[in-house]
Amino acid sequence: MPQKTLSDRLILADFARGLALLAMAIYHLSWDLSWFGIVGWDVAGAPEWRHFAQMIAGSFMFLVGFSLVLAHKNGIRWKGFWKREARVVLAALAVSVVTYLIFKDQWVKFGILHSIAVCSLLALPFVRLPSFFALLCGAAIIALYLWLGDYVLPYPEFFWLGLNSLHEVSVDYVPLIPWLGPVLLGVGCGDIFQRYGLLKYLRGSALPSVGLRLFAWFGRHSLATYLLHQPILFGAVWLGVTAGAFGDIQLRNFQQSCLEVCSQSVDVEQCRQACKCTALQMKRAAVWDDLNARPDDPDLREITQQIFQVCLRP
Repeated sequence: MPQKTLSDRLILADFARGLALLAMAIYHLSWDLSWFGIVGWDVAGAPEWRHFAQMIAGSFMFLVGFSLVLAHKNGIRWKGFWKREARVVLAALAVSVVTYLIFKDQWVKFGILHSIAVCSLLALPFVRLPSFFALLCGAAIIALYLWLGDYVLPYPEFFWLGLNSLHEVSVDYVPLIPWLGPVLLGVGCGDIFQRYGLLKYLRGSALPSVGLRLFAWFGRHSLATYLLHQPILFGAVWLGVTAGAFGDIQLRNFQQSCLEVCSQSVDVEQCRQACKCTALQMKRAAVWDDLNARPDDPDLREITQQIFQVCLRP
């Protein structure tokens, strides 16, 4: 792409979207590694990972609002808006279908693409208003979420609002409350940047670096990048597991779990030897594969415990 075209665009805004996509890719790769049991990170539940995911979602939603101003401040371009809205809605439906086939009960009912589609529609009127209204409403929605705490509506049908009475179990859940808040903050900031001539500072240099151009390219194609990066990462990890690139994951996870429980009351080295012995004896007794297939089977767990007690004896 010619340098002139790059400098005419707000390349630093594209770069910011590219960085957000990189952070999302890091999170999703970590989630994939955890899902397959390659690492012991609690990506789905640990507070640090949850805050990381919230920061990523917040940055995306803020940039959605900021981009609305860039596209429609001088007059809403309805044809372009509905064309983009249709692409996002179709992509959101595709994500729902694919995740339902893969994750069943954890499928994406209202993920970030669903939220972007609805929030874009709700935030559009604020684009034509002074920044004060968008900033005030955005901050109010976030404050409302923090203030409500555990309060919920007694109707699960309103799960998309974020006030559902049942905890949503999903691999991606981005409800309107509080995520409409960052979108409106983005609208307000975008209006300030445009109103006071600050957009010129987002154009970057006439000769941007290779790294800047690379992230900006991904940022300009954020929807395609979002849709493709996780299938690629998930598929690559799956291929690695299938090819044995990560070693015997089941054996490693069993020994680690066994060691954690045993070492609470027994010497660590003795536990390590007992856990290795248990896994070996289970394989010889032809119950190893059955245990991995049915880890909650009480009969198999009883057999495992008996083998472990024998291995633990000095």
